[in-house]
Amino acid sequence: MRHRLVAAWRGVADGPVITLPTLNVADLAPKIVAAAGLADRVKLEDVLSAWQEIVGDLLFKLTRPDSIERGILTVRLTQPSAHHALMLEKPKILKRLQTKLPGAKIRDIRFRHG
Repeated sequence: MRHRLVAAWRGVADGPVITLPTLNVADLAPKIVAAAGLADRVKLEDVLSAWQEIVGDLLFKLTRPDSIERGILTVRLTQPSAHHALMLEKPKILKRLQTKLPGAKIRDIRFRHG
């Protein structure tokens, strides 16, 4: 009787619960992350952890990666004067990002003041 109640509560046909298909957490985790919209956030955390090494100490103090949407990394600038230096270094920074973090799939960088 207990088994029938549990089966009814779970919405499965009456029978041994053990025969139900098992799901592997490793298979479910990427689906949950994608469904929750966290995939870009995970990529951004990787960029944040590598940012100082990629841009160097001076530009690190003046910038902060803000978001990644559709392969475009948005970087916030604390000083407008850093914009010119970043535009000159943009191809090198992008190449370093792509080399160090290929899973992030960053294809462009945009710089924003504020």
